[in-house]
Amino acid sequence: MNASTTRRQMIASAAALLGAGLVARSTLGGASVRADGITRSLDEAARAFDPAQRLELPDRLSFPVQLPCDIVVLDNFGGPRTFGGGAHRGIDIGRRDQQPGQPVVACIGGVLAAQEILGSNQGNSWVLQAANGFAYRYHHLADFAPGLRVGDVVMRDQVIGTMGSTGNPNVAHLHFEVRQGGPIGSPVDPLPLLPLPLPGVAVI
Repeated sequence: MNASTTRRQMIASAAALLGAGLVARSTLGGASVRADGITRSLDEAARAFDPAQRLELPDRLSFPVQLPCDIVVLDNFGGPRTFGGGAHRGIDIGRRDQQPGQPVVACIGGVLAAQEILGSNQGNSWVLQAANGFAYRYHHLADFAPGLRVGDVVMRDQVIGTMGSTGNPNVAHLHFEVRQGGPIGSPVDPLPLLPLPLPGVAVI
């Protein structure tokens, strides 16, 4: 192999690495941009992003039940309901001993946008609306935290109620939903958004 051939191979390898870097840079932030060949510098690729066009993903959530506690999380988004009939738009979270009264907390800071009091099979419920455009629904609560009303701003990890079985008398649990686009938006699987694994929390 002569020096000219070796040099061409090295140039080709460097070009391939630079091209791969541009492709990786072009997918950051959930957005995509077209890299017009390896002649575009990384700085130019970064400037091609329009921040307003980036997909805003929900923040990493706090666990919606106050810990420590021996908790079971059912990985049942989208499947048949465990504690009732019909499609399942969230996940179910309960104490292993099935006792009611465990405090539930705001998974993110936001506004309490809606409240249901013994509303059909949802029972006592809060809807928490965050600035990221996502809404978080808490169903089957035994009680609401004293003093909270629709329109109140709550902080991440603030107690907003207690786990119960209102609207679904089978087992005390929290039915927890994430909705993209507001309280009745598209359901999103909450499980990948939670800070799991956590001590004392089992996912089954």
